[in-house]
Formats: sequence, structure tokens, C-alpha cells
Amino acid sequence: MLHRLDWLHRLQFADATDAARRHRLAPGLTEADIMVEMYAVDPAGRRFGGYDGFLRIARVVPVMWPFLLIGSLPGVKQLGQAVYRRIASNRVRRGRCTDEFCT
Repeated sequence: MLHRLDWLHRLQFADATDAARRHRLAPGLTEADIMVEMYAVDPAGRRFGGYDGFLRIARVVPVMWPFLLIGSLPGVKQLGQAVYRRIASNRVRRGRCTDEFCT
């Protein structure tokens, strides 16, 4: 969905389960980390996880700017973080299932 919304092509998508690519783009980020929440990495190499990553993505995708404006407000941000954690902890992993994270 983000790929379709990114009509200015400002996002670069990477498979974080590819250890070599993950190390190149976000040194120190482990597979265990990425299985808990998604990460956005800015051009300076700073990492933003979970809801903060979502807001960072909203910053560069114009159609998502309303989420950035509303989602950064006090109270809304805390609620957004809680909702993100709930969704992430209940997500269904698709694709290969060859490691301890599948259980």
C-alpha cells in the first residue's frame, strides 16, 4: 500500500530479513528487532521504529501528511503508539516460516 501511495518515489523498501542489506542500511538492527516492529531509516541513518517510523514515512509521502499532523499531537501520539504495538503483536507473518520468530 505504501508503495502505491509513494507517487513521488521518496521511499526505498528493503527486506529487513536480508541480513547483509539490513546491516548496510541500519547497522546494529537485528532480525529480532524487525520482527517486533517495522523501521524507517532516514538519509542520515537515524532509525525510527513502530509508530515513530510510521510518522517518519508520513513526513515524506504528501498524501499521508494529515496523519503526521494529527498523529504527532500529544495524546494522539500515545494512543497511536499503543494501537501500533497492539497491531504489530497480532500481525500474521506471511511467507517463509523457517525460524524461531514464527512461533
